Amino acid sequence: MSSAALPPATGKKVNFNVSTRAYEELSELARQTQRSMTEIIRLGISLAKIAIDAERDGHKLVVTTSDGKPLKELVLPS
Repeated sequence: MSSAALPPATGKKVNFNVSTRAYEELSELARQTQRSMTEIIRLGISLAKIAIDAERDGHKLVVTTSDGKPLKELVLPS
């Protein structure tokens, strides 16, 4: 989805610095998914909320194959 198709942002503007490596990863994710860097950051925040809420509720986050076989568990740093 192109950022041009999104309605104008109505929230708060945030500026922050990232390492060169993080910037390169963010840029590559945006390129691979055809999303803006802002959309990737928003997606990351949404995924972090899901992970934090699940951990708080005593659940685990697991990446599985399409048939449900666990491949890896996602563990948040403390």
